Amino acid sequence: MNLLNFENRIQKYNSSLTDNDKKITRYLLANKASIRDKTIIDLSEEIQVSPASITRFCKKIDFNTFQQMKFSLIGNSTENRKSDHTFEKVYNYYQTIIKSTQEFFSEEQTSRIVKLILNKNKVLFCGIGNSGLIAHEFNSRIYRMGIASESVTDAHDLLMKSSLLQENDLLICFSNSGKTKPVIDSAKIAKNNNVTIIVVTNFEQTVLSELADEVILISSYKYIDDPKFINSQIPGLFLLDLLTYKLLNNEDLMHARQKTLDAIHKYS
Repeated sequence: MNLLNFENRIQKYNSSLTDNDKKITRYLLANKASIRDKTIIDLSEEIQVSPASITRFCKKIDFNTFQQMKFSLIGNSTENRKSDHTFEKVYNYYQTIIKSTQEFFSEEQTSRIVKLILNKNKVLFCGIGNSGLIAHEFNSRIYRMGIASESVTDAHDLLMKSSLLQENDLLICFSNSGKTKPVIDSAKIAKNNNVTIIVVTNFEQTVLSELADEVILISSYKYIDDPKFINSQIPGLFLLDLLTYKLLNNEDLMHARQKTLDAIHKYS
């Protein structure tokens, strides 16, 4: 895992932030462009908190100093790449989110995930709404490699399918908030069956994350300071592309995928 930027640290340590910390966070995110030359005294007066509160906040999200926090915030600001051209704006947003998501990943963890997928009897992907679209996409890629897999996005189906999972199966849950009740319930059922659980989410300390054997953190699009940009799927798709690439390093999986492509080509 690389050094996390400001927004990713807020995600990671969200559950430990006090109301005062969240007040500081809101101000900093809303005023990225104007804090470059501000001192800690300036900010404490504008936010109406003590300088000590800002120092504690910096330490809590794992910055050594106020200056380090400020440079991280400024450096990741989309304000630094302002453009009136819609194409360039969206392109910059994509770059920001992908770079931000990359910070959460490590070679060691992604290799563990690939190993789990390869060694389990069956993989069940689950998610609701936009997270369900990611679950469907990953399943579509996996079963074309010859891996026994299924995706479920209906709440009742989630409960039923999870209850049938066995100890050597794998449940992969997608939930940005980590609070999606049907997904949490399905994970609880799977946990009771000693099923290995992977959770892909924005937040580390949630009920869903606590049920997981592996938590994969991805960035939230909500830190892009533009209400017209609403794509919540980019981080998940980036993860899927990364895991797909690593899986296809396996010659058997690559061969199986080619067989499915040949069959479609021959009879289409």
